[in-house]
Amino acid sequence: MYDVAVIGAGPAGLICARNAARRDLSVALVDRHDRPGVKLSMAGGGRGNFTNRTLSEEHYVTDDPSLVRAVLRAFPCEWTLDLLRSLRLPFEERDFGQIFGLRPAAFLADRLAVQCDDAGVDFYLGCTASSFSLPSGAPAFGRDREEAGFTFFAGQEKVTARRLVLAAGSSAWPASGASDAMARLAAAWGHEVVPFSAVLVPFVMPGDWPLAGLEGISVNVRVAIRRDGTTFRPDPAGIRSLLFTHRGVSGPAALVASCRWRAGDELILDFLPELPVLELLDEKEHGRLLARNLLSRFMPARLADALCPEDLARKKCAEMGKKDRLRLAAAVHEFSCRPSGTEGLKKAEAAAGGVKLSSLSRRLESRKVPGLYFCGEIVNVAGLLGGYNIHWALASGALVASAMTGTPADERKNRRQLLSSGSSFPLHCR
Repeated sequence: MYDVAVIGAGPAGLICARNAARRDLSVALVDRHDRPGVKLSMAGGGRGNFTNRTLSEEHYVTDDPSLVRAVLRAFPCEWTLDLLRSLRLPFEERDFGQIFGLRPAAFLADRLAVQCDDAGVDFYLGCTASSFSLPSGAPAFGRDREEAGFTFFAGQEKVTARRLVLAAGSSAWPASGASDAMARLAAAWGHEVVPFSAVLVPFVMPGDWPLAGLEGISVNVRVAIRRDGTTFRPDPAGIRSLLFTHRGVSGPAALVASCRWRAGDELILDFLPELPVLELLDEKEHGRLLARNLLSRFMPARLADALCPEDLARKKCAEMGKKDRLRLAAAVHEFSCRPSGTEGLKKAEAAAGGVKLSSLSRRLESRKVPGLYFCGEIVNVAGLLGGYNIHWALASGALVASAMTGTPADERKNRRQLLSSGSSFPLHCR
């Protein structure tokens, strides 16, 4: 009989298990992989984008922004930076407030796993969790209630625990072994679950779209989304790079837009977000230039050819009337396209959807099943590009551990403890 069983050894599950074990709870940590943090090791190009200086609820897609805001206030960017420092993991700040590790992201999982082992966590690695049963008896499960517990099989071994934490993530990146099994379990137990959908994923464009054939070109753009006649910007950061691919568009601008895009929405692309075309046309030195040549001064020539209306391409700027100038400006600043879809969950870095926060308490405990908690990507919180998802995983995992073991004041005290580090770890593998 464990006090806590955690399903999923990603960043959320690892920090939840570590913190709970450090507070004298017996903890079982189960993962289908032979090593913790397999999906984490692929994040940020292998380096890990762990957090961001500009954390706020507007950087997340969720059904309860106020709960996300409360979690971020309790666990701000500096909390994650303190964690990295204590684990002796060097980091650097890059554009848009992104915090990247200077060592492989797998080091974070390895060092948290070392500390889990030091705290007495039992690892069930290479084991698929299955055949779950709810506790019987009273709705409140105290440490003295030996008869009340969640039961399941970790591989061939039966495990029982008074509290259960589902931290198994989403179905994004199935090549890493990801699945929606735990979300389906939550739905079977009466929780409202939003089906997972791909986010942080490239767009696929129709084969005949006007900018086909530009693969390899990368430019800075500002993206907007038009839905049912209303236009909004999906990215608080504003301008990011867009990469043309053989199937559509990718790059940071597209990945962020995919978080808020829905099938049927139009993308509105501004290819010169800091250089108004009308102002460029008014400059005397540009009067003798052809419209196409003017654009090619500020963007790749192939893109300029594709954007410039055919009847204006060989007109001199000084010869263009007001209507022609407005048409050229619209072609550059308000280029409209409708993606046929995205590359899907197979190529998505994350997934929107999961257990709705409205099904959970403010400390991420189930309102349907007492003693059941959720953290990480399995809940309906999807971060934009820039370290927001790993930060949420760590923060929500720490919050759940705090909810099971003490008060927020206890958590703040625990943050200040100096954490040990190591390069390898012995595991209590079952």
